[in-house]
Amino acid sequence: MDNKVSKPISLEPIGSDGDEVPTRPMSPLEAASFIEGMAAELGVMARKTRLSTLCYFLEMARIEASAEIERLASPSREGV
Repeated sequence: MDNKVSKPISLEPIGSDGDEVPTRPMSPLEAASFIEGMAAELGVMARKTRLSTLCYFLEMARIEASAEIERLASPSREGV
């Protein structure tokens, strides 16, 4: 079996001039929402390419992020 190492890819958008970078820190709710969306998208990619274990862990990350969103958005959070 030939295991070729692929060249790393850039995570920067093509043609990016840096304007997309937020000027303030992300809130925990914003971070959890972003992570939930990215985990869902990556899970679809993993499923389509039959990476079942990776798909499982991405789904667990998505579920955990969703639970955090519910916890953080709950009106019953007092002083947290």
